[in-house]
Amino acid sequence: MASGRTWVSATQSLPDYQPMNPDYAAAQLLQLQAALAQAEQAEQVAEQALAQARALRAECSHRYHNAVVGARTQVLAQYGLDSHVVALVGLTRKSDRRRPTRRQAPAQ
Repeated sequence: MASGRTWVSATQSLPDYQPMNPDYAAAQLLQLQAALAQAEQAEQVAEQALAQARALRAECSHRYHNAVVGARTQVLAQYGLDSHVVALVGLTRKSDRRRPTRRQAPAQ
């Protein structure tokens, strides 16, 4: 089966093509074909813009994450592992960590 573009080209080559409905006239088909091509091009431009925006967001997200991790490291380095400031920024102080306990062997 032929595509829409082939049908439009075929109607252009028919000298006696006069449809009863003017919506199907060769000139109308050409206008619709041009509108479709323009819409497809606009869609491609929008998709490229979206891809660029997503790439920028991902880059900013990575930079933000790395900055937060670096700031956390700086707080630990500046104030120490057991400082109250460490707890204020949402980290666990060294003295608040659970001590490891020995496991009991299963009774046999």
